[in-house]
Amino acid sequence: MDNVTHALAGLLMADATVSFVQRRIGRASPSGAEAPSLARFRRAAVVLGIAAAEFPDADLVYSGPMVAMGKLGYLLHHRGHTHTMVWAVVSAVALWWITRWWWQRGLKGRERADASSAIVSRVGSRALLMLALVGTLSHLALDFTNSYGVHPFWPFDNRWFYGDAVFIVEPWLMVVAIPPLVWGPRRAFGRGVLLVALAAILALCWFAGQVSPPVALGVTIMALLGMILQRAVSSAARALTGLSAWVVVTTIFFLSSVQARAVVTELVRDGSLRDVVLTPAAADPRCFSAMVVTATTTEYRVSTATVAPWSSGLNAAGCIAANPGAARNTLGALPGVSRSVVFAASPAVAWGETWAVPRAEFLALAAAHCEFAAAMRFMRTPVWSLDATGTALVADARFGIGAGGFAGLAVAPGVGCPLTGKWIPPWVAPRADVLAPGR
Repeated sequence: MDNVTHALAGLLMADATVSFVQRRIGRASPSGAEAPSLARFRRAAVVLGIAAAEFPDADLVYSGPMVAMGKLGYLLHHRGHTHTMVWAVVSAVALWWITRWWWQRGLKGRERADASSAIVSRVGSRALLMLALVGTLSHLALDFTNSYGVHPFWPFDNRWFYGDAVFIVEPWLMVVAIPPLVWGPRRAFGRGVLLVALAAILALCWFAGQVSPPVALGVTIMALLGMILQRAVSSAARALTGLSAWVVVTTIFFLSSVQARAVVTELVRDGSLRDVVLTPAAADPRCFSAMVVTATTTEYRVSTATVAPWSSGLNAAGCIAANPGAARNTLGALPGVSRSVVFAASPAVAWGETWAVPRAEFLALAAAHCEFAAAMRFMRTPVWSLDATGTALVADARFGIGAGGFAGLAVAPGVGCPLTGKWIPPWVAPRADVLAPGR
């Protein structure tokens, strides 16, 4: 998930935390007087909420040049150990301790002695700990929702888990999150930044070519309604309504993803199905692009498709027509790509291209090239071509074809392994089901 979305989630959770503490103070202080320390607590909660929601991406510090493995280091270590529950809990406690120290260190002697401030300190400290824990775990949950995936249960389970449900920059999440934040306990500058962000996401919906005009209109109407309705919502309820709307949007996309997977699975009837990789159209849970991985004892295939999970309302051809500018998976640059339909037809699925190679070639490359084998610990839809020198240009088709993209590598033939002594994490290869002979 993009970092703006993570930050918005952190802000919503911070506002909910502040609202909770305010209610507790109100019950403990019948006079209703606001503790002098509450304003500083708000700042501490906002800083902690954003920091916790972003902190698992700390692996970007070392996943590049530090591990001295080129692009392979990024593939293996981004969304790596810092995207696990172990790291989430440990880092949450550390962030909480630092934030609590900063918050209480800044209180003046009179504020420390104030009775209501003592309540804020006691209640707020526990609330900040919960915010830190939920914030770091929210990062893992949001990253799980898309097709990139996470492996949160290391060191007990090193498999990847994929939600395949939410676009990596999803406009609906932003337009339900920003209105309650704008009307929350913000200064003019903070409100201005949020309004600029809302205007930017709406402009992208209309002009970036990724969202159909009817859907862009729906997103715009929802943003305007949100701004109007959230102004009337009580300050104590705004963050909760924003979080609730977030859950509703995510649930809708997950229901559509489950249905899309079921539609594709029904059509692949020969027992060869290994994986269905799904990505929804931006802001449109009615349309998904799919990469379907199949394998037999002799052949490995990757096929593309457009899927309409609710085809009674909008079929796959309608999805293609409704999203003409949307980026779609393509295998066209690979040698041997065919547009022949391998599987059964359906109004819900428009099959695209199929790339097929002998399964023995996959096994041989993994056995002969340690870099290829290491890359398989990340690549969910590996594809490749061999040039005249024997170099394998391997890529994860989820993120483009060829060695030029961030998930593409050029694996040269040679003697010995250039990864000897390098830090190779223990992630289970997504395509271990194909790499294991006889499966």
